[in-house]
Amino acid sequence: MFRSQKVRSAFLAGALVVSILAGTGCQKSAESKETSASPSESSDPVVASLESESRETPESESRKTPESESGNTETTDPATDDSSGGEEFKQEALKLAQELGVKEDELHGQYGLFIKYIDCIDMNTELGTLKDYVLHLFPVVADHLKPEDESYFFQNLSLLRAEIGETGSPSAAEFYSGDNLVLINEKGNNRESGIGYTIMYHELIHFIDHSIGGEHRSNVYYTGTRFAYVEELTDKEWENCISTETDFITEGGADYYTGKYYRKTTEGYNTPASFLSGIEWIYGEETVDRLFFSSDSAMEFIRLLQDAGISDQKIVDILRTFNHETYRSNQLPEIPVRMEDVLVDLYESKKGSGWEEDKVFMQILNEICAWTIEDYPFEHEKLKTLLLDYPAMEKMSQDVLNQIDQRTPQEPVRFFKLILLDGKPYLAADLFTSYEFDRNEAISLIVEYDFDQEKVISYEYYVPDYPKWII
Repeated sequence: MFRSQKVRSAFLAGALVVSILAGTGCQKSAESKETSASPSESSDPVVASLESESRETPESESRKTPESESGNTETTDPATDDSSGGEEFKQEALKLAQELGVKEDELHGQYGLFIKYIDCIDMNTELGTLKDYVLHLFPVVADHLKPEDESYFFQNLSLLRAEIGETGSPSAAEFYSGDNLVLINEKGNNRESGIGYTIMYHELIHFIDHSIGGEHRSNVYYTGTRFAYVEELTDKEWENCISTETDFITEGGADYYTGKYYRKTTEGYNTPASFLSGIEWIYGEETVDRLFFSSDSAMEFIRLLQDAGISDQKIVDILRTFNHETYRSNQLPEIPVRMEDVLVDLYESKKGSGWEEDKVFMQILNEICAWTIEDYPFEHEKLKTLLLDYPAMEKMSQDVLNQIDQRTPQEPVRFFKLILLDGKPYLAADLFTSYEFDRNEAISLIVEYDFDQEKVISYEYYVPDYPKWII
């Protein structure tokens, strides 16, 4: 969960929103807090590992990249500069990775950046066993950090720390961006487990979101006639403007990217995470990356909706509804707007008609429908008869499980949900994990699926190599 205290005019100041949805919640801004909850329960072992995760990091002597040795601190394009993939960097980075238990494929070709990253972690004495998790956070950094934002990111990374204490909500952990602090609930289950593994990466994805988009952040307000940044508002507009937040992107995105990189399924903020799957399916991965990792998420999303011909007042209603769906706290607008309706509008704007025949898209809409908290009316009437409810989604999941021949005693926590990995759609389910920690126990089941024929092509039980838990 991400918690944030924003600086606003006195008449706009409001209470801090805290999530209780599935134990995680977050908000974006100058100072913040995020949280994660413990999901699940029991069962037995399985095999197969898709990726490696840890080992305790040894202390290292100060290592210098060739730039730092020469006194050159200028950042350059990693696509063309030796700092990304030159042989000198590569060999040193591979040696470091081997020492630290990081696989070469986690470096994503960013060898010079990895060296800087490890140097920064080694100099941070406040990380404790969080270091084991931060080590394997590098693929997210490699994929999304821009050269011009390196200085701000590394400054934040050098101050990142973890503590065990009392969180402000009934959640397992929270991230406070103003303090670069991951706070672990002292009353929670702070041990090695599939639960703890997911919680830590959810919070660290919030750290990435807060730190990777650069220092400049500006709140966006609706004046009744336009969306504007705080510095653009006139004195008269200040009197009646309302803040526009995209908490559903903050929380749903942390869940979404934790799934992509670490769990192989989403788990926690179900509707906003599925909504982002829909955005990626319609627009592509770059659009979702821009919405989540940008320091300007609110305006990015507003412009996306405006480009699809959606009115400003409806955009305000969309933001309020989606944030309510995420946090269950703010008041619904007079006319709530369903996520499914918005995705259909965006699909028709970008791709034209035919969304009813797009089985992957329909899977996403079905997930959102099954998880939506309240029964808001549909704008697109045909959705009423097309979409599946929760029991129907459970039946669909059982039909998928019946096609899997090598079953584990572990059962899915919920029905299968769609996840896009490298642009390809899969069905994935998070699995119940036992309270007695077992490193051979799977945390998710990933299914390569023919959505048109409704047939399983292949499947894999995902067993991560867990880093150490916070002690």
